[in-house]
Amino acid sequence: MLRAERPVRMFVISLGCPKNLVDTEYILGGIKGRLARISFCNTLEDADIILVNTCAFIEEAVSESIEVILEVGGRKQDGQMLAVSGCLPLRYGREIETLLPEVDLFSYDIDPYRSAMAIAARYQGLEAGTLIQQGLHGPRICTGRPWHQYVKISEGCSNRCTYCLIPRIRGRFRCRPPQEIIEEINRLYSEGAREITLVAQDLTAYSAGGMALPGLLELILRETDIPRLRLMYLYPDGVSGDLLQVMHDTTRICSYMDMPVQHASSRILRAMGRKYSAEKLEETMSSIRKALPGISLRTTVMVGFPGETKEDFAVLKEFVKRWRFHHLGCFAYSDEEDAPSSRLPGKIDPETAARRKAEIMELQAEISTDINASMVGKVLDVLIEGACEETDLLICGRTEFQAPEIDGLTYINDGNDGMAEPGDIAKVKITESHTYDLVGAVLPDR
Repeated sequence: MLRAERPVRMFVISLGCPKNLVDTEYILGGIKGRLARISFCNTLEDADIILVNTCAFIEEAVSESIEVILEVGGRKQDGQMLAVSGCLPLRYGREIETLLPEVDLFSYDIDPYRSAMAIAARYQGLEAGTLIQQGLHGPRICTGRPWHQYVKISEGCSNRCTYCLIPRIRGRFRCRPPQEIIEEINRLYSEGAREITLVAQDLTAYSAGGMALPGLLELILRETDIPRLRLMYLYPDGVSGDLLQVMHDTTRICSYMDMPVQHASSRILRAMGRKYSAEKLEETMSSIRKALPGISLRTTVMVGFPGETKEDFAVLKEFVKRWRFHHLGCFAYSDEEDAPSSRLPGKIDPETAARRKAEIMELQAEISTDINASMVGKVLDVLIEGACEETDLLICGRTEFQAPEIDGLTYINDGNDGMAEPGDIAKVKITESHTYDLVGAVLPDR
C-alpha cells in the first residue's frame, strides 16, 4: 500500500571521494523523480528515509562506513527507513546483511538510478521492477554550494594496481559520451556553477567516440561557458603532450593537476602494478613543468608498501623534495583483503610506516609553507565561497590552486563588505600566508 502523499523527508550521509558524492546526488535525483515531493532535513530524527552512501576503498574507509551505519541504525526510530548504497555492499555482497540488521535496504547496483529505484520502491512498498528506469546520468540534486560542482566522466578502472580493489568493486573502466558530459556541465552552469571539477578513477584514460581527454576538454571549452575547469585524478603515464598543450592554450582550465604518483622507486612502482618507471615519471614531471611553468601540482604517495627498503623510501623523499608539490597526501600502506599486494612478502611494520608518513608530511609542510609565502603581494583570482564556518565575520574562497575540501582556503578579511558575492570570481591581493591557507583583501573592480 502506498504511503500518504506528503513530502518525503530525507537525511543523507555521503562518505568517501567526490566520485561517490556525484553518485549520491544522482541517487537523490532518481528518488525525487519517483517520489516527486521530497525535502531534506538536517537532523536524522526528522527523516522518513535515511541514506548512507558508503566508501570501502581501504580498511579505514570500511571501518568508517560501518561505524556510521551502526550509529545511524542505533538512532533509527520506528517508521524510518535506512538505506545503504555504494562501495560497502558492492565489495562485500549480501554477507553484510546479517552483520548489519539495522539496515532496511542494501543496494548492490553500481548504477545510482537503479539504487534510487530500489529505495523508492521499498519506501512505497513496491517491487523495484515496477518503476521506470531513467538511465544513468539524468536528473541530479546537488547537495553543496552551487558554484562548484563535480562531474564524473567515467566509471570503474582497468589499471589493476596491486593494492587497489576499485576494479573489483566498481568494474572495468567505461566512459560517458562526450555530449552527455557537455549537457550536464551546461545544466550545472545554468544553476549557478562557476567551477567544474572533472573526476574519474583515471581521467587520462578517457576515450569515447574516438575522443580522448584533450579532445573532450576542447569540446567543453567550445560548447560551454563554464569559466573554471579543474582536473583531478590523472594517471602519470597518460599525461600527454596534447593534454599539456590544451591546458597551455587556455586560462579556463585551472593551472592545477591532481596526479597521484604513489612512489618514485622503480622497484616499488613495479610491485604496485603501476605502468611507469621512475625514469618515465621524471620525464613526465619535466614535461609538465616545461609546458606549464606556473602549474600547481597535487599528488598522493604511499609509504610502507611491502618490500619498501630504507633506500626506496629515501628515493621517494628526495623526489618529493626535488619536485616541490603544492599539495601532497601520504598514506601508510595496509593490507586489503583480496588485494594482490596482501600476498607480497616483506611486510613493513606499522610503526615504521607511520614514521615514514610523518617524515613525508613534515617535509611537505615546509614546502607548502614556502610556496604559500611566495604568494604574498600577488593578486589572484579567487572563487568566493561565502561565509567561513568558523566565523561570519570572514568570507572564504579558493584560488585555482586550491581544490575543494582537500586543499587550503583563502580567507578574506578586508573588502568583503559587498564587494564580492558568493559565486563571484574576484581579484584578491594576498596579504598573509600560512602552511596551507592564505589571507587576502578583495580589490575593487576597475
